[in-house]
Amino acid sequence: EHFDFQKLAEYGEKGVLCLMSDSTNAEVPGHTPSERSVFPNLDRAFAQANGRLLVTTFASSVHRVNMLLELAQKHGRSVAVVGRSMLNVIAHARNLGYMSCPDDLFVPLKQARSLPPEKVMVLTTGSQGEPMAALTRIANQSHRQVKIQDGDTVIFSANPIPGNTIAVVNTIDKLMAQGAKVLYGRRAGLHVSGDGAQEDQKLMIAMTRPKFFLPVHGEHRMLVKHSETAQSMGIPAENMVVIDNGDIIELTPDGIAKTGTVSSGIELMDSSRVGVVEERTLRDRQHLAEEGLVTISAAIDWTGKLMVPPVVHLRGVVSAVATSQIEKWVADTIERGAQDKWGEYSQPLANGQVDVDWDRLQGHLESALRRLLRRELKSNPLLLFLIQKPSSSAVQPTELPTAKPRSSRGPSSRRKASSVVAS
Repeated sequence: EHFDFQKLAEYGEKGVLCLMSDSTNAEVPGHTPSERSVFPNLDRAFAQANGRLLVTTFASSVHRVNMLLELAQKHGRSVAVVGRSMLNVIAHARNLGYMSCPDDLFVPLKQARSLPPEKVMVLTTGSQGEPMAALTRIANQSHRQVKIQDGDTVIFSANPIPGNTIAVVNTIDKLMAQGAKVLYGRRAGLHVSGDGAQEDQKLMIAMTRPKFFLPVHGEHRMLVKHSETAQSMGIPAENMVVIDNGDIIELTPDGIAKTGTVSSGIELMDSSRVGVVEERTLRDRQHLAEEGLVTISAAIDWTGKLMVPPVVHLRGVVSAVATSQIEKWVADTIERGAQDKWGEYSQPLANGQVDVDWDRLQGHLESALRRLLRRELKSNPLLLFLIQKPSSSAVQPTELPTAKPRSSRGPSSRRKASSVVAS
């Protein structure tokens, strides 16, 4: 079915205010080959396959899927469709008349397993190595109904989208390791792009003759290149804008301008379904996964000294240092840091008591502890530091007996302090 160029040109005659044009192949010179140009190469691949065929492509590419069904019928192969999106596209396309193939071309996957391999084509999703797609699960040997067997030929009638290359290559490697022959890549001629190249973009601009131009769908460099192509076709630079995701565009008969932005991008939902995970929370989770967590709880009295040794817990932290040594370093750092800043963060009151800025003290000690962990553990774990403050009813400095050193506190006093930390 050929594109209606005449109808498009008629719109250009009537007047097009703005053309929003796909920029994916803006850096590619020439024309994009016709979709039909892959037919001979696919036909040859079908003819040379002696065993079962597994073919993957974009489920949304109706013309390509129809071509594969046509070839399966030509070569006497029954088709088993695997993958929900592929099943849905074929069903809707047939209902709308975009695919014409007999009902008996299709067989359930269970029935296909009982047919001779050379009489079967498995049409599947997973051309981009998507983790849950059917072909990926087949490659991972986790698909319950389809297993790779000797003599299988797998055809990738699609090229990797930028960003998916590693996933696709991993899938191909796993299929080959199981004994399948895999046909893939641009040299095989089994795929053509669905996006127009530079000359196609020029043709679109020439036919529509828009007053304003908005390059869309592509990386930023592609949008810039497409805008340069439009300028070469006579559209003034002031009549176009290069945009990013989330940009707000105001278009009037007299002008086009970027007027603001809205929040856009991928949002992560928490497994509890209560809402979107904020960026700060996501960073903390990533940090926790990579470096682990250290929690430190310290009870400090009204003189800035530790009432009991601090409680230190390491979770997911890889270290060759003994925990007892880390606890000693932590205690020394807290004691020294508190004493150094106690005169700055505490203020004697008229009644003989002391007012302490615990928030500033905690911030100072947190910074010192982070430096300690980076220096001694050679890592940067997430730190959760808590100061257990003395209660308001605790003995104030002026009431402390000066004759007794801190080490003379009895066991009962130490147990009491420990219970405060635990709470």
